Amino acid sequence: MRAILIDDEELALKYLEHHLRRLGDFEIIGKYTDPLQGKLKVEETDVDVVFLDIHIPELNGIELAEMLLERKPHLQVVFVTAYDKYAIKAFELNALDYVLKPIHMDRLRLTVRRLYAHRRNEIAASTTPESTSWRILMLDAFRIYEGTQEYHVPLQWRTAKAQEIFFYLLHHRGKVVSKATLIELLWADFDLNKAYPQLYTAVYHIRRILEPFGRDRILLQNTADGYLLRLDGVYLDVDEFDSFIKAGLELSEDTVSEYERILKLFKSEYLEEYDYVWAELERQRYQLQWIRMKLNLVHWYMESEDFEQAFKHIEQVCTRYPLEEQAQLLYLKICDRMGFHFLVQRQYTLLETVMEAELSEKPNPEIVKWYKGWDKKRQKG
Repeated sequence: MRAILIDDEELALKYLEHHLRRLGDFEIIGKYTDPLQGKLKVEETDVDVVFLDIHIPELNGIELAEMLLERKPHLQVVFVTAYDKYAIKAFELNALDYVLKPIHMDRLRLTVRRLYAHRRNEIAASTTPESTSWRILMLDAFRIYEGTQEYHVPLQWRTAKAQEIFFYLLHHRGKVVSKATLIELLWADFDLNKAYPQLYTAVYHIRRILEPFGRDRILLQNTADGYLLRLDGVYLDVDEFDSFIKAGLELSEDTVSEYERILKLFKSEYLEEYDYVWAELERQRYQLQWIRMKLNLVHWYMESEDFEQAFKHIEQVCTRYPLEEQAQLLYLKICDRMGFHFLVQRQYTLLETVMEAELSEKPNPEIVKWYKGWDKKRQKG
């Protein structure tokens, strides 16, 4: 990614260049303390992004950004400054991001992720007919979106086996799945002479179903031994969720909004509508990751004394996973801290009922001990 840096401090330019090279494949084609020289370079060069200090001599950074975007409307601008009072104006200009000095690596890493995500979206749009963005949701009721509208042609499967093959290939997207694996999965009891024609018929049906999406968007390819499902220019919510997990961003004031946004992707279980045994491990993996992120967020809000936000998130965990005892104990403690004593009693009684009904067990001894201690203090008070 080709970048130009503009800041009136030479040291700040070197610092930013150093960290950008560490975080991504950036080609720094110019660093300028003189904003007018930087402006000329941007106008004369094929550049993807400008990192721009707002507080620069001779020409205000906001004004410079307006001039640059007027000439190059697709240019990405990232403001880097010690002053936050310009934030609203910066985003009115459609700046991609706004980073405060002193720059922290996690915050800059988030900016770089946004830059690359924006670039991927632009590439996808340019290679998709009519520049339409396509999305597939797998952490919600399975849906395909064309732009902002749900795809108008439903996937009408002739057989349950054809449907399962499609989802199995989608689950293993980008990887070759052997014919033998599919036979073992769906026709294990069949004679091979009968199983293979069944497989070929199902694959033919899948190809017909996928025809409206175009050859280069959702493509089912033959290989020597099996099949490969390729997605080009298609957004998947599970890919974005996994990408965020791999990035390992530390939870902080700068990144909490991104944590909130990513967690909202998880509207239900992975492929919840489809009770496939092979999807269960993936379903559990996403459950555990979502719970872990939620609990981290709850602890962070508690440390920040923002108990309303902590309560909101812990309530969501307990509602979705009532047997998650670590979350239940946190819920009780937060309700106590907020003075919601009736909720403490109600939640503990509900937990006892659910544990007995589902597992024929009592709550964890730690929870029982905490509740009894809480109840004893309450009665004394």
